[in-house]
Amino acid sequence: MIREVASPDAPVCDILIRNGQIYDGTGRPPERGDLAIRGQKVLASGKALPHRAAREIDAGGGWIMPGMLDVHTHYDAEIEALPGLEESVRHGVTSVVMGNCSLSTALGTKRDLLDLFCRVESLPRDLLSKWLGEELAWRDVREYYEHLDKLAIGPNVSSFVGHSSIRAHVMGMERSLTVSRPEPAEICKMQGIVDDAMQSGYLGLSIDMLPWHRLDGERFKGISVPSQHATSSEYRSLAGVVRKWGRVLQATPNALTKSTVAVLAMLSSGVFRKPLRTTIVAAMDVKTNRSVYKIATVGATVFNRLFRSNIRWQTLAEPFLNYCDGVHTPLFEEFPTGVDAITATPAERHEMFRDPKYRAAFRRDWETVGARIFHRDLDDMFIVSCPLPQSAGKSFKQLADEAQADPLEYFLDLIAEHDDAVRWRTVVTNDRDAQRQYLFAHDTAMPGFNDSGAHNRNMAFQDGGLQMLHQVVRNPHVMSVEHAIHKLTKETADWMGIETGSIRPGDWADVVVIDPEKLRAGLGEPVEHTDERIGTMRMVKRTDGVVRQVLVGGRVAFDGGKFAPEFGQERFGRLLRSKH
Repeated sequence: MIREVASPDAPVCDILIRNGQIYDGTGRPPERGDLAIRGQKVLASGKALPHRAAREIDAGGGWIMPGMLDVHTHYDAEIEALPGLEESVRHGVTSVVMGNCSLSTALGTKRDLLDLFCRVESLPRDLLSKWLGEELAWRDVREYYEHLDKLAIGPNVSSFVGHSSIRAHVMGMERSLTVSRPEPAEICKMQGIVDDAMQSGYLGLSIDMLPWHRLDGERFKGISVPSQHATSSEYRSLAGVVRKWGRVLQATPNALTKSTVAVLAMLSSGVFRKPLRTTIVAAMDVKTNRSVYKIATVGATVFNRLFRSNIRWQTLAEPFLNYCDGVHTPLFEEFPTGVDAITATPAERHEMFRDPKYRAAFRRDWETVGARIFHRDLDDMFIVSCPLPQSAGKSFKQLADEAQADPLEYFLDLIAEHDDAVRWRTVVTNDRDAQRQYLFAHDTAMPGFNDSGAHNRNMAFQDGGLQMLHQVVRNPHVMSVEHAIHKLTKETADWMGIETGSIRPGDWADVVVIDPEKLRAGLGEPVEHTDERIGTMRMVKRTDGVVRQVLVGGRVAFDGGKFAPEFGQERFGRLLRSKH
């Protein structure tokens, strides 16, 4: 609750948050007390502060903590139209990092950027085109950061520069998808762009080796993004610029080819050179291979100790729950006939799924034994909605058994008849509590693989920080609350090179007030939400009452479930340039 107060004698501040457990973000145990804010920064912290404030917030014994950092978002297009990024801020996030997975809007033609982002965003092309505007307001990586510095951003924002965007810009989109070894002059030009980005304050470079990320558009629809067509020597040449600046390499390895992780580990190595800070997506407990999460953390520990690497696995603090519309799901990007189905038009797809040859090829892909992330278990894929009566909540196998049909044939028949009207869900990874908690508590892991802004119809992990805190509160043996908050704020911010994450006197006043009892009670499931400003459905989370207030730069952005009227219209956050 916020109220206006006045006292003629006490020191003046703008906002006084009283009566809370203050976690300052440094990992120290909390102290009961008050937090005074003047202007954009924390003025004082302590017990029963005598300060006079224009506005006073009663924390009611709740947590007063730094705003959380989301290190893996794809808000690059959305920020142009909805710069408040409300779906993250409402969950206590006050700083976001864009430009992940080799994709950034910092460079490229509008057409190329739409091709790069539409399939990953899972949003209509005309909507993203509207967000980007008739003409881009920037021409290069320097102008892009100058542009971001003028937007009415809600949270603090920082970014990687994306390799796919750079490669397409330098080589042209077609050559970037067909030529694995650029000309030496092209490599030099790419290095120059990365160097310009580092001079402008970008956090580093993002690269991508995962075939699940594919292009939209008529020209190259369904082809893997440009970064995936590069050789390891190209990655090394660009990573060398990042290493020189002491910045971060964000990498998405090919989850189906474990050797790509070894390439990244050696790239990070600091033997006879400066270690390269490398954050990899993502360490998860995979249903198809229960040893992966251990191999990832043990491997990173060994490389960090013996080879002087500096690796941090990004982790997701909740089950990797995916919602899917027929074949439209990132899970089907894993195998060829799935890619063909996603790329096809509805009419083409109707014919494909009735074609015996295609169905036979689909079955071969589905049943192929080998490296995979998607389990392809029809008894673990559940109907959300479907024209078929009384099907919601049942698995495809259960429905097939009731119809006395082969489960895969039954699934293919459903898709052939109803296409995207068959909405279903499945958990792909992170289904086991103990293993998931082991991961986000591990020394080589950083929380934040939330993918906020990506695959908008398929998943909603914008509340990843709250999910982690919820589990820590209910399972204190995993780690202390102060340690968890430290990982979600100052520890990760320092490693990334961002000036945020703590609320000591003199720090920026990016502050969240949380109700720990409501947090303990639980968090909401993903919901389908259509924002009238967007005009299309996307998956979001709602955790009503858990986050009481969010302050960005000393201004109350979110209070009692509502955003300030000026939020999204006026600038609250900062452009966070690297401090390294």
